[in-house]
Amino acid sequence: MGALIDALKYRSLGFSLADAKDALYNYDFPRIIECLEEHTDYYANQIIQFTLLRKKALKDLEYIRYAKDHLNEVAEGSIDDFLFIPYTIDPKNEFFEPLKKVFANSQFFTTALVIDNEHEYPFGLITEKKYADFVGITEGIVIKKSPIICTLIDIEGRDRIEEGSFSSFKEEIQKRYSLSFDTIYALLVSRFYDKEKRYHQYFFVFAKLD
Repeated sequence: MGALIDALKYRSLGFSLADAKDALYNYDFPRIIECLEEHTDYYANQIIQFTLLRKKALKDLEYIRYAKDHLNEVAEGSIDDFLFIPYTIDPKNEFFEPLKKVFANSQFFTTALVIDNEHEYPFGLITEKKYADFVGITEGIVIKKSPIICTLIDIEGRDRIEEGSFSSFKEEIQKRYSLSFDTIYALLVSRFYDKEKRYHQYFFVFAKLD
């Protein structure tokens, strides 16, 4: 019974069954200390990760609460540095390896569409650069901190989201705002796929106003 309790203790620290067995029967004190130090570092990193995810969730919640009363309204704001990683299935593409890291850390990323005719990569994933830095993703296209002209829209249904979905918004801001300053326009799409709202997805759609 004592061995079982000790094994469960090591499992609670994140040890695999094989490592828990080694810790019980094969490890000396220096090796046990080394393992516990590794797990201490692991949990410290987990605390940072969940702190950042909570901060991201709070910001997303702020967007959606704002949308409740201001859906489809055009507003002015600003964004911090973002990192956009284009989607590719070509192993030889420069973004293929960083994209694999993105999928391994998908909780930090949002689907993104680029509605800029000159942009080489129209589809990918995006996050604030500070989150990408935390998970060790540095390869990608940096969108510098900038003023933005934005709106929040909510779409229900399974229709594909394409550039044409936002043509009216695009035309409106081109008429409404001067083209003499360096900014981008952006949309956050909160998309529900069914009436029970069992599947929820964000799209960040952006283009430079020039």
